[in-house]
Amino acid sequence: MNADDRDAMRTRLASVPSPGEEQQTKRSYIELVQALYEDPRIGHESRELLLAIAYAVDLAKREDGVSPLKLARRKLGVEHGRQARYDRLVADDAPRYEPPREVNQHAFIHACDAPRLRPYRPRAYKPRTKPDLALPQPVPLRQLPPTIVHVEPGYTPPRDWRTEDGVCGANSHHLVQEKDPRTGWVTAHWFCKRHKDHADRVTAQVREQNERAPEPIPNAGGLLGCYFKADWEKVYRHYRPHWEPPTHGLCADDWPTPGQTLTTRHSRLRLVISDDLDTNTVEA
Repeated sequence: MNADDRDAMRTRLASVPSPGEEQQTKRSYIELVQALYEDPRIGHESRELLLAIAYAVDLAKREDGVSPLKLARRKLGVEHGRQARYDRLVADDAPRYEPPREVNQHAFIHACDAPRLRPYRPRAYKPRTKPDLALPQPVPLRQLPPTIVHVEPGYTPPRDWRTEDGVCGANSHHLVQEKDPRTGWVTAHWFCKRHKDHADRVTAQVREQNERAPEPIPNAGGLLGCYFKADWEKVYRHYRPHWEPPTHGLCADDWPTPGQTLTTRHSRLRLVISDDLDTNTVEA
């Protein structure tokens, strides 16, 4: 399907809390469900949220004064007592940038990125406590046979990544963050205690680049705005306190993708958000 066909299938469905108002659709519910399942960005929980809203807009029987979002909130039920599952799913869809886990993890988890000066050679294990020399050493009754390691056919030993990649590989201690000058995304560089001078040198090298880096492009959320037109900023602020909208927009279709020049546009249904966005209980 080309871009002209997608534009022809754009849907503008006015959803208001009035059961007597007729709605004009240009795309069927089946076509919308097909688009939700073919979108590789949508996970199973986000897809369930989008399907619930699509059901509330197109198929469900609406009541007076009940918006489709409140109806979708009822259908998704509760979790952990009285917490509505809809609240968590909407909060998770708030557009934001999530750095890689290497940035927020503790030290001693990642290997040191400093260059290696000599090939890596594994050392034999040495116990921390020395044996008592006063006690006589046990004499073996017979010579032990050589150790036989049974492996499966086609087994290959693990790669010597320290020598092949030319990195130190020791337990890390110092973190240096590098921001991409195009996307603002963060890359973590870890260094051990012996290579603190190397970490300081890398920090000085990326300082100016980090200061000039733009606001990071969001890489999480923003799927509701791809398929439904509504005041999502108001909804996100209600379900995710202290959240601020990114400068790149609330719709994931509007975010630039590194290495790509064209972005697929999706048809969107239009919603009318009611003013009472409750989060304490789920209506029966």
